[in-house]
Amino acid sequence: MLKMVAITPFGVESIARREMTALGFDVESVSDGRIYFNTDSTGVARANVNLRTVERIYHIVDAREVRSFDELFDWVASLSYRKIVDPEGAFIVNAQSKKSTLYSLRDIQKITKKALIEAFKNDFSRAVFNEQGPAFDFLVHIENDRAELLIDTTGEALHKRGYRKQTGPAPIKETLAAALVLMSFYEKDRILIDPFCGSGTIPIEAAMIAKNIAPGLNRDFAFTVMPLFGKAALKQAKRDAFKAIDQTIDPEIEASDIDRSYVEIAKENAFEAGVDDAIRFHTSDFRYLLWDEPHSVVITNPPYGKRLGSDSSLDRLYKDLGHVIRNNPTNSFYVMTPYVGFEKQVSKKADRTRVLFNGRIKTRLYQYFGPPPHKK
Repeated sequence: MLKMVAITPFGVESIARREMTALGFDVESVSDGRIYFNTDSTGVARANVNLRTVERIYHIVDAREVRSFDELFDWVASLSYRKIVDPEGAFIVNAQSKKSTLYSLRDIQKITKKALIEAFKNDFSRAVFNEQGPAFDFLVHIENDRAELLIDTTGEALHKRGYRKQTGPAPIKETLAAALVLMSFYEKDRILIDPFCGSGTIPIEAAMIAKNIAPGLNRDFAFTVMPLFGKAALKQAKRDAFKAIDQTIDPEIEASDIDRSYVEIAKENAFEAGVDDAIRFHTSDFRYLLWDEPHSVVITNPPYGKRLGSDSSLDRLYKDLGHVIRNNPTNSFYVMTPYVGFEKQVSKKADRTRVLFNGRIKTRLYQYFGPPPHKK
C-alpha cells in the first residue's frame, strides 16, 4: 500500500474525510488541512479524479525526524526514486517548516535538491541531469522536527476543474463551493438557490454533485508521468467515473445575479461543465426573487469589497438579506462572508457558524436551518 496525504482547505477536513470514506479510501488520520490515507496506484487515480473538496494529493516517499542539514541530506540521498521519477524530468523542490529546528525554507530546498541529484546518480547511473522533461514537484514538510518527503501526484490544484473560463472578483474556489454544498442540507430532490451566483461556481458544483459528475474528468494529472502510476490507471478511473454519471437526474437549481455580465459568464461556465441544462440562470436583484417555495436550500457567497462600492451598500444588502431569512423560516440558508457583523445586520443569530478560508480570505459560514421536508 502507498502512503498518501490529501491537502484540504482549512475548515473542511471533516467533509473531505466523509467524502473519502464514501469512496472507500482507508483514512488513517486527520490534522489541520491534511488527511492521511493508504491506497494503491489505481486508488491514486481515483482520488484525483473523484475528490471534490481536496486541493492536492501527495505520495509520501518517506518520513523521519531530522534536526540538522546533514541528517536531511543523508536521509533524502539514501532513498530510491526509480519508481517515481523520470531522469529526463525537471525536479522542483518546495519546503514548509513549523516549530522545527530547521526553519530556513531556502536552505531546506537547496539541501534537498542536492540530495535528490545525488540519489538520482545512483538510481540511474548517470552524472548529468538536464531537467528538460516533465516536472516532478517534491515537497519537504517539517513539523515538530518530523520531516515528510512528498511528491505531488496532482499537478494543477484540484480546484481547477477546467470549466471556469471566466470569473468575477474574489471568486470562490471550486473545492470550497463543493464543500458548502456537501455540508448543507441539499439533496438532489430539493431546490437549491444561489441569489449571488457570480461566475456560477456554487450552482455548477451542486449540479455536478446531483448528477454525480466527477470533478476531474476533463483534466490531466502529474502522476501519469511517474513509472509507479502511469496513464492506464487514469484511463480506468475516468471510464468508471463516466459510467457513474446519473443522467436521469433533473435537479432544480436556481442561480441569479444582479449583474447581467456575471450571469452570462456563469452560463458559459455551466456549459463547459456540462450542466447548463440543470441550472436556471436569470438576472435579478435578490430582493425581487420569489422565496415562497418551502424547504429550499439557499447557498451563497454575497459580494463584498469593490463590487459593492461602499460600506453603506454592504450594510443595506445584509439587512435586506436578513429580511429574506427571517421571512422564509422553512428554507435553509448558508451564507459565506468575511463580513464579521453579519448576524447583527441580519438581526438573527445563526444556528451554527463555521470558519472557512477562501484562499487567504478568512470567512464565516452562517447557517440557518429550516425544518426538513415531509417525506412522501
